[in-house]
This record gives sequence, C-alpha cells and structure tokens, in this order.
Amino acid sequence: MATTRRWAVGCLLVLVAFVGLRVVHALQPQPVAAVLPTESVVLIGATGRYELTAADRTVLAAHGGVQFAAVSVRPRYIGDCAAAGWETLGAGRRTGVGGLCDPLVENQRVADWPQRVLAAAASHGDAQLGTLARNVHGCVAAVGPGAALAAAAPDGTLASYQTVDEFLRSGLAISCPVTLVDAGSATDGIVAALAGRPGTTLVVTGIGPPPGSHDPRPQVSYVVGVTPAGWLSSASTRRVGVINLTDLTRTLLDTATGGTTAATVAVDGAPLAVYPATVSVASAEHRLGALDALSRAALQGDLALGIAAALLVALFVACSLTGRLGAALVIAAWASTLPATMLLAGAVPWYETRSPALVLILTVAGWGAVLTPLVLATARRLDAPVAVVGAALAAAAFTVDAALGGVMEPGSMLNSRPTNGGRWYGFGNVTFAMYAAAVLVTMGYLYQRLRAAGSSRLGLVTIAVVGLGVVVCEGWPSMGADFGGVLALTPVVIWLTYVLSGVSVSSPRLVAAVFGAVVVCAAISWLDWRRGPGARSHLGAFVQRILDGDAQDVVIRKAVSAGASLVSPVGVGSVIVGVVIWILIIRLLLPRLAEQFSTVRLVAISVLSVAVLGTLLNDGGISVWGTATASFAVTAGVLWTEWAARRQAADDRRTRTTWV
Repeated sequence: MATTRRWAVGCLLVLVAFVGLRVVHALQPQPVAAVLPTESVVLIGATGRYELTAADRTVLAAHGGVQFAAVSVRPRYIGDCAAAGWETLGAGRRTGVGGLCDPLVENQRVADWPQRVLAAAASHGDAQLGTLARNVHGCVAAVGPGAALAAAAPDGTLASYQTVDEFLRSGLAISCPVTLVDAGSATDGIVAALAGRPGTTLVVTGIGPPPGSHDPRPQVSYVVGVTPAGWLSSASTRRVGVINLTDLTRTLLDTATGGTTAATVAVDGAPLAVYPATVSVASAEHRLGALDALSRAALQGDLALGIAAALLVALFVACSLTGRLGAALVIAAWASTLPATMLLAGAVPWYETRSPALVLILTVAGWGAVLTPLVLATARRLDAPVAVVGAALAAAAFTVDAALGGVMEPGSMLNSRPTNGGRWYGFGNVTFAMYAAAVLVTMGYLYQRLRAAGSSRLGLVTIAVVGLGVVVCEGWPSMGADFGGVLALTPVVIWLTYVLSGVSVSSPRLVAAVFGAVVVCAAISWLDWRRGPGARSHLGAFVQRILDGDAQDVVIRKAVSAGASLVSPVGVGSVIVGVVIWILIIRLLLPRLAEQFSTVRLVAISVLSVAVLGTLLNDGGISVWGTATASFAVTAGVLWTEWAARRQAADDRRTRTTWV
C-alpha cells in the first residue's frame, strides 16, 4: 500500500510538471499572418543569394517595413539547379528537372515543357507544374527564362513574358497581379528600383544554387512594403526566420485569390507568418550566420564528439583489461548520458555565438561533466543500474523537450541539418530511435522494481501509461510530430505489455497491436488535419493527400528511400555489423545481466523490434536501425561493466575476509 501511495504521488507530480511544460509552450509568442497587399506583387528570384548583397543592405537600411528570413531552396533533390527551384515555386511542391537547367522560351511558351512535366513526374513525383498560374485570379507575368518556369500554365504557355532587357526598357511596368522576375546580373538594380514603389509589394528570394555549385544552403529572402516588420516563419518550418520556397507559393496564392481557393489547392507550403521585430542589416546577417552554423558547426561538433568517444572507448578497454573496473564504470556512465547530452546541447544557443563550433564542443563537454556524476550518484541513491538511470535521464530529457514543443531539437546534435531542408520541427529518425530505446529500457526496469515490491499490477499499469504517454509525445503535432515513430513504437509497447502481463501473444493479438498503432496514427493525423491548411503539420497534410487521392506517391517515395538506404554500401554494412552486435548481446551479455535486470531480455527484443519496424516504416531507413542498435549496445555494455565491477568488488571482499 505504501508503495502504491508513493507511486501515485510521484506520477501526479510528473503529470503536473508535464502540464506545466505544455502551458509554458502554449504561452510562447505566436507569429501573426504576413499579409501581402493584393494590388501588385513582384517576386524577384536570385540565384546563389547566400548572403546579403550591397543592394539588399541598402534596402534593409532604407525601409523599415521589411520582413526577413532564410529560405530553404531545396527542390526534390538536394543541390539541384536553380531551374528546379523555379519549378518548385510554380508547383508549390518540390520537384526535379532531370538535368534541364537551361530553360528556353519561344513564342510565349516554355520550349521544352513536355520534357519538364515528365521529369517532374519521374519516380512518383507529385508536383503539378503550372499550379500557381492555374489558380491565380488574373495573370502571372514572367521576366526572364527561370521565372517562366514558375509562371507557366499547366500547358507551358505564358500569359505575359518579357526578357530582362524588355522589362528594363518598359520602365519596369507591371501588368499582372503577380510578376516573377529572373533578372540575372540585373537583379540588384531592379531590386533597388522596385523597393518602396507605391502600390507594389516586393519579394526578394534566393531560388537555387549557381550553375555547377550544387550548394544547398538556405538563402536570403525578404519582403518590402508590408507591415509589421519582423522575422518570417511558417507552419512548414516553425522556426523564427526560416521559410520554404513552397511557403512563398502558398502566400502568393492566398494573396492573388483573396484566400478563396488557396486552401483547396494541392501545394505543400503554408502561409507566411511574421514575428514582429526590427530587422537591421546586422541582425539579418546574424540570422543567416546562425542558421548556417546549425549545418556547418554541427559537423565540427560531431567530429569532436566522435574523437572524444573513440579516445574514451580506448581508455575504457584499457581499464577493463587491467581490472580497473571502477574507472571503466565512470566512462560507461558518461556513455549512458550521451543521448541526453546530445539533446541538451540545444538548450544553449551556441549557434548564435561568434565561435559556434567551439561553444558547441564546450557545451557538450560541460553537459557530460555535469550529467555523469549525477547519474552515478542517482544510481547509488536508488540502488539502480547506472545504465537504467542514464536511459531514464534520456527519456526524461526527450519528454521535456516534446512537452515544450521540441525547442531543443533544432540546436541539438540530433537535428536535421538546415541544408537538408527536411525535418524542421519535431523528432527525426535518430531522435526517435534514441527516445524509444531509452523509454523501453526504463519501462522494463520500472516493472521489475514494482514487481519486486509486490505490485505487479501497478507495474503493468505504469508501463502502459508511460508507453501511451511516450507515443503521444512522439506523434502529437505540436510535440514530436513523428508519424513513422508512432507506427513503429505503438505495437512494441502493446506487445511488451502483453508479455509482462502473462498473456499469450497470439497472431490475433499481434494484429490487434498493429491495428492499434494505425488507429493512434489516424487519430492524431485527423485531429491535426482539422486545424486547417495554415496550421497543419505533415501528419495532417498526409490526410489531405489521402482525400485528394495522391497519397500513394508519398508512400512509394518513402518506401523507395528506406529501401535505398538499406541496399547502399553503408546500409548493408550497418545491417551486418548490427546483426553481429545483437547476436553478441543476446548470447553473451544478457545471461549475465538478468540477475540485476530480470526483464532485460524482453527489453532487448522490444528495442530490436523497434529497430526493425522503424527501419521499414521510416524514409530514413538505416538510421533508425543503426541508432537503436548503438543505443542498446551502450546500455548492455554499461550493464555489463557494472555487473563486472560488482563481481570484482565482491571477490575483493572475499579475499580480504579470507586473509583476515
């Protein structure tokens, strides 16, 4: 009874803390809609605009009403040419050009349009070229060949087309509600001439890498002639000062249609929003630099952590071979804190500093120095394995971040790099694999402790509640927003509950577990879909794709991506190494660990199941397998180290007793 009462109080405190974190998330400042005047919008697309030019600095300094962001120019294939960026802008979905990087316009028509349509549809592409022109009320004018790709109708024709020289000779005359400009070397001059023109909203945006560079970095994007000034964002990125090209498509459609048809148009972007603020040249450059650091400096941090880990592994092996298992256990404890350490790096804005790589390295080292003795002390205080305390710490860190809306994930060492232009919010494949492994280890040990205290039923209720809570944290749109993670984790949690409760795991029950995962995913996605196109995450957007009848292309592309990751040289090598590791763990380590962790075999099977399911159900494929395998290998290694250290200490005590 006392155990039940203490446990109930503890669970209540955890629930209160979680609700408090969600309240903190809800109280965070929200952006306001970035509405463009409907009279005339001119979008100038610039190739290779990774930094502010002299013209950009002049405009930002002279005009107070500027909304600024870094724009992800990624089309379907990372690093594809600027033509792919223009087509992505016109389609509202990422597309590829199949090497057709030099558009040609003849007689008010894109000359090679049929080939471009085929390239967009290749390998189950779902971008519909001409979406922007087809849905705008009025016309879309194009200046320059690149702009023609975005302004063309579905049949490749153009309502209004001028060369750059013709546009300049006309005095920059505007004839359509939306005008797209690919001005090449004349870009800065046209920007300077149009900025501040009465009745015209000017959008300047990077559109793609220069010829031959394949540089996927985000580029400059800003809007002149609007209020309020500030940092652009969108529901597609949920990051202050970061947008996607497809967000510009959605916003142009909203502007040119008065919002009457844009909600039903099949585009992936979300309307632009703005966090009100004063944008200066210095702050804009700082914002670009900080985003770039998340890609470049993060790699240096990964390298430093890898070197440190290799040195510590060597030291660990040396200590183990020479019988210094106490020192080896300290190193093992540090290894158990790595998931939490890598995530908590995002709690410090290292990317905002002048030396981001150095600050990141110091941050990771600092967290390791703090968390390692904390884990050791907590394990001693609770009489629990160090590996379990490390896993519980990781599970708690990920849960806290989920409750806060994933605020640490972007700056952590687990983030999807901005140059990839992939997952901007929520939990990615690596985070999911670490989170799932840590939670399953924690759940298994909690059940063991409660069963040992005579509360088996309470143990079952605990793992069921914890499992459900983690699934919600993983999949809820304003938390982890991970569709594949929910599908992979839910049936495993249900299976583990079956086994621990003593229920025989029959085929119908396994089918019921899988069905439960589908139901949970469907429910979360449907609730997200109900929020509307301006607020949906990719979960709700997938529901809309199902309603539109084009979800199959997404499913096929993700399946192909997962398969490609498996059959690549890295994938094949990871599978082989991973299988060997699992065999060694199950045959050699687990029998020795069952005494201190009686449910460890079931936990191992659970983590292995998540690794397999996550690999098959996520487009990241092999990253889930590798991360989940490595995470549990570390857990098993730490458990073995502690077992060996305790055995050595017991032998030493017997030896001293014998001599006495």
